[in-house]
Amino acid sequence: MPNDDAAASAVTIGPPIAIVRLPVTSLALDPENPRLPEELLGSTEAAMLSWLEETSNLEELASSMIQNGFFDHEPLIVRTTPDPQKYVVVEGNRRFATIQILLQTDAAVAADLEFDFEVEPTAEQLDLIRVVPCVVVTSDAEVRKFLGYRHIGGIKTWSAEAKARYLETEVEGAAAAGSVNPFKDVGKRVGTNALGVRGPYLALKTLKVARDDLDLGETARTVLRERFGVWNRLLNSAEVRTFIGLGDAMDYAAIQSRLTQLSRPNLKMVLDDLVPQAGTRLALLQDSRDVTTYGRVLANDAAREALIVYRDLDLAAQVADGSTLPQKLRNITKSLDLLVRNIDSFEIGSSEVEAAASLFNMARSLNVLVKDRLDGED
Repeated sequence: MPNDDAAASAVTIGPPIAIVRLPVTSLALDPENPRLPEELLGSTEAAMLSWLEETSNLEELASSMIQNGFFDHEPLIVRTTPDPQKYVVVEGNRRFATIQILLQTDAAVAADLEFDFEVEPTAEQLDLIRVVPCVVVTSDAEVRKFLGYRHIGGIKTWSAEAKARYLETEVEGAAAAGSVNPFKDVGKRVGTNALGVRGPYLALKTLKVARDDLDLGETARTVLRERFGVWNRLLNSAEVRTFIGLGDAMDYAAIQSRLTQLSRPNLKMVLDDLVPQAGTRLALLQDSRDVTTYGRVLANDAAREALIVYRDLDLAAQVADGSTLPQKLRNITKSLDLLVRNIDSFEIGSSEVEAAASLFNMARSLNVLVKDRLDGED
């Protein structure tokens, strides 16, 4: 059986790719893995291992490895380090994390992680995963090319947040190298177009400005961690971009300039609408399908004020739709008629009576105001 002392042996599977078998003790998790949450970048291996165990179904992978060993046709992708005996795993961190927990490496012990099997794996089964197949890359350029194609434009895409962090690094590098259009150049490398790079880049950079420069750290971090996909979609709306101060900036230089001119109050309002507020369970903006409606509301002063006061997107959208007063009143009447027709389907208590009385009083006030306006004009 192979063991940790086994010499690495190379098996060519067709130029230019070769698989080498490396002992697990020579490998480490990548502290700059774009899939990690931003707060974990550069953290300890134990912390990264804990996050991977918490967010991934590693136990299922572990069961497969115990029964079948490590599949040679799915090698880990590893990068060389200044220490010729050490490598960093840049692709396959979930599989490598599973192996670490199975073999109870120092990081797994420090993180207090282990799998709970009905039947513990045998020494022979564990020996089969002490040395694993790897493809070695020797430069960051090779790593970026592989990861970019595979996870940005390829078939195994990352989460929206991880993709954006990877693209940010690539865009900044291309700009520093003198690229005239870094969004287009990076897009070519990763199998997408300039728009596919610019959107996630802009979404991430805006959140970083909110977090680091505008004192909106807690909300910005929550959006980055939990609602980044919707945030990315929001910034496709011209109305939202205008409202927060980004405008129509499209090229790299214009975006950098606009990022210094964001409206803190307006940006705060939009970010707040993406996270639950005090006393609520759900965010105001729940679904990316509501982005178009939300943008129309922000662009309309009266509708935006209604949104602020009532925290109701449907109500604000009615204000923004441009209907005349008679049209709005007829729509309300239809809604009330539907309630009357179906009143037997509701349980009635004191809160329902109170709400009906409030509606009645508001209707009377509206009737008086409309008549007063008419009499005044006459």
